[in-house]
Amino acid sequence: MPDKGNDKQEAILDTALTLFTERGFFGTPTSMISKEAGVATGTLFFYFRTKEDLIDTLYCRIKAEAAAAMCRGLGEEPGVRDKLHRIGRNAVGWGAVYPEKMKFLELFAHSPFVSTTAQEEGMSRFLFLKDLVADGIHEGVIRDCDPHLIFSMMATSLSGLGSRISCTEDPGERENLIEEGLDIIWNGLRAEPDGVRKGSRNKKKRKMTP
Repeated sequence: MPDKGNDKQEAILDTALTLFTERGFFGTPTSMISKEAGVATGTLFFYFRTKEDLIDTLYCRIKAEAAAAMCRGLGEEPGVRDKLHRIGRNAVGWGAVYPEKMKFLELFAHSPFVSTTAQEEGMSRFLFLKDLVADGIHEGVIRDCDPHLIFSMMATSLSGLGSRISCTEDPGERENLIEEGLDIIWNGLRAEPDGVRKGSRNKKKRKMTP
């Protein structure tokens, strides 16, 4: 994987990010990337052996950037709910500043063009979130269900929230939408009191019983 700091590498990566999000994998030949980046095709292959290698590099780099942004200020929050709120706000804020990178992650999150190794490396950046969810389940503040389901639902919900706030430029309205969206996400994650959960299950059973 290339190191940061090389102008030609950075030009290739920046150009590839734009083209991949605009045209997809098959619609973006390496010849187009090298031409738009202002480098020879041979130079591209000097830094990246294949187009898949270029995708992997972008994926891992952007995942690392997103994870670092989501962690910002996390140690200042006292509890699980506040930490998740901070993570959500950070994620939405990062997506608003870097919409192209967010779109790339959405396009290639489950893509066969991203290697298993790159996907595993990308997910390793989010172990802090896995640990936080596990702590929340252990403390009884997050509902006890499959953690991978929780991660998937959070990612989908935050993506939807980001898309919604991008539709308005009014700062006050954006702030209200963020708070409302994060409340909805938390209400979906939080553990319900035993009585409420039990009553809900009984209600489902009564509906199923003739």
